[in-house]
Amino acid sequence: MLEESLSIVHDVSVAAAVGRRALPNRLCTVFKQSLGAQRAALSWLPRLEHWQLLHATDESALQAEAAQFTRAEGPSVSAALEMRPVFVPDLRDYPCRTSPHLSEQLPDTHHVLALPLHARHTPIGVICLYYAERTQVTDTHITHAQHAAGIALEELLRWRPVHASTDCHRPVWSTDTRAARWERIHQAAAYVAAREDCATAEGLAWLQEVSARDGQSLLDVADTVLQPSHAHQEWPGAQDSPPWHAAGSVPA
Repeated sequence: MLEESLSIVHDVSVAAAVGRRALPNRLCTVFKQSLGAQRAALSWLPRLEHWQLLHATDESALQAEAAQFTRAEGPSVSAALEMRPVFVPDLRDYPCRTSPHLSEQLPDTHHVLALPLHARHTPIGVICLYYAERTQVTDTHITHAQHAAGIALEELLRWRPVHASTDCHRPVWSTDTRAARWERIHQAAAYVAAREDCATAEGLAWLQEVSARDGQSLLDVADTVLQPSHAHQEWPGAQDSPPWHAAGSVPA
């Protein structure tokens, strides 16, 4: 159990003050240690349709983060897009629109705490903590952690123009393919949103609904939406009408 006298705000401030060269690494480490998690990841969204992994504490954290952005679904994605903390006490109970269930892709994860990084109502990134052991995370912990995330964001915005380069001292994993998937899925959601005059999140929900209904991967549904208009007749259930009409209106 974590102590209520949480020092996460102080710890993040200290970590940020000790030079900025390896800031993403230090931030993931201090959030993980202060909040009693076993692993952590820091994702960056310089644009909503473009996902970058700045750091993950180990390969499992990378896989967990990549699984969410590849599916365009999960605590990290929700926290980033909705700009609110997301705590999942039991990952098995997390509602998933796509298959397999997220708990199957993160088999050793009990809890997840995702802390959004945002400024002026604009999503910028997310710090996600993964708990392999059962830990009591209270509202006080989450409040303090979100305050610390705000401090982390200020430092990251100073760090990024100078140090976010190929020679940055941080682990490097191959995330380009996963990032490209997220970009295509987000572009398709934005396309549906523009045609239906709704929020991008609602367009994404429609893509997930069609994916679950037709047993297709989310990426396949997104690619179908992004095809030229002459190929729309091949979309699931579509004849002369746009694909979102085949599944009914975009969900509210």
